[in-house]
Amino acid sequence: MSTRATARSALGVRLPRFVLLKSVKGGLIAGFGLLALVLTVVVAGSAWLVREYQTDTARMAEKADTALLIQGAESHVGTAGLMLQRFAIDGDPAWVPEIVSSADSAGQNLTAVAEREAADNDTQDLARLQEIDVVGGELRTSLEQVIALRTSGDAAGAAATLDGMVGPFRQYRADLRAAADDELAEVESLRAEVERTGDLAFWLLMTGGVLGIALGATVFLVIARSIIRPLSSLVVTAKTVAVGDMSARAPVSGPRELAKVGEALNQMMTTVEERTEELHLSNEELRERNRQLLEARALAAIDALTGLLNHRRFHQKVREVIAQTGETGGPVGLIMLDVDNFKQVNDTLGHLKGDEVLRDLAITIVDIVGQDHGYRYGGDEFAILLPGYNHKKTTRAAQRVLYAVTNRKDRDQVTVSMGVAAYPEVAASAEELVYRADMALNWAKSCGKNRVGDWHSLLGSRANGDATVPVANEVDTGLAAG
Repeated sequence: MSTRATARSALGVRLPRFVLLKSVKGGLIAGFGLLALVLTVVVAGSAWLVREYQTDTARMAEKADTALLIQGAESHVGTAGLMLQRFAIDGDPAWVPEIVSSADSAGQNLTAVAEREAADNDTQDLARLQEIDVVGGELRTSLEQVIALRTSGDAAGAAATLDGMVGPFRQYRADLRAAADDELAEVESLRAEVERTGDLAFWLLMTGGVLGIALGATVFLVIARSIIRPLSSLVVTAKTVAVGDMSARAPVSGPRELAKVGEALNQMMTTVEERTEELHLSNEELRERNRQLLEARALAAIDALTGLLNHRRFHQKVREVIAQTGETGGPVGLIMLDVDNFKQVNDTLGHLKGDEVLRDLAITIVDIVGQDHGYRYGGDEFAILLPGYNHKKTTRAAQRVLYAVTNRKDRDQVTVSMGVAAYPEVAASAEELVYRADMALNWAKSCGKNRVGDWHSLLGSRANGDATVPVANEVDTGLAAG
């Protein structure tokens, strides 16, 4: 069959003879030139998308780290505030180093954030952080005044100064939370950008493959028989690439022009394959970093010694539960628990024995209320958060814990004191609920320890000298069965 007949049967039209014979070289140059251009665009676009992907990934990780630093600062500020409140009440100088340490930790976190923003030349975020830092400096001055007044014995002056700090303190924490939320919002925005970049890379490669197939088919239809076989191999290669096999290579054979095109095509596909592999590795790295971040967040919520949820997770959870139950009107009970004479246990039996006491107490709490409701608040202090429990039910739960602790067999005699409060019966907010339970705990310890302090009856019974449930050995043993 002649070349003219081949063209007529393939295209359905009669092509001029010079198109088939005289312009073969020009057809090759034109056809494969277009193919090379498409592949070059694909390679260049892929390289650019990989760079964008890596830049956005690094930026997203940096923003996530910044958000964690701000959240850590807010947590340290909250801890310092609670400990300052306790110090203003009981005047125990042991609180002072912990207060200062928490305040310093918050300041170090914010300093690290400021250095990041300055390095990124993010003037807007840096200006906002400086405004927050001004309020933080004023609160630090007020904190030092409270410590100085309470240390000198001026409890009333310390309380007055502490009351004046409440408004700025709450706003300061709210500003920190807002700053952390903004950073997390940028993380989400960058994640969406990363996903968009990956989609663009995919469609760019697919489009390049499709165009390569189309150009190869066009060249096949207009080239003489002497180059049909080498050209068919190029088309097969292009089709293989189009379905995702980036390892496909064209044979370097046939006319010199086609051999050169095959070499160029192979080189380009090698580059595309390398860029695709880089994109894949970057994607895998991002998944690994996300997995590590999720694992780090999970570990950050667990106390290593007791296995209970930690102080930070407690404050997050109590705010979440109060916000949820505030809509439905349900109650929330809170028990604050403190080991009696724990310092004496450490001094006489050693810190390893003290750690064992804390672990045993955590086991007892889990046995009574379940894993999800117990928290290690700090040191030898624990918290039990009971959604759905009113004040009476929470008090009975505290009695069961008290009975279980003081009647454990084969253990050194250890007692605990507890404070009980419930939302919304005696508290209108999460902060007030923690405060009421903590004050009830202090009252129980001041009344002789080894008992449950009941805030609900504290104010009414204060004039009579006691607002506590009796010690564990006086409690009805039926409480141990729930």
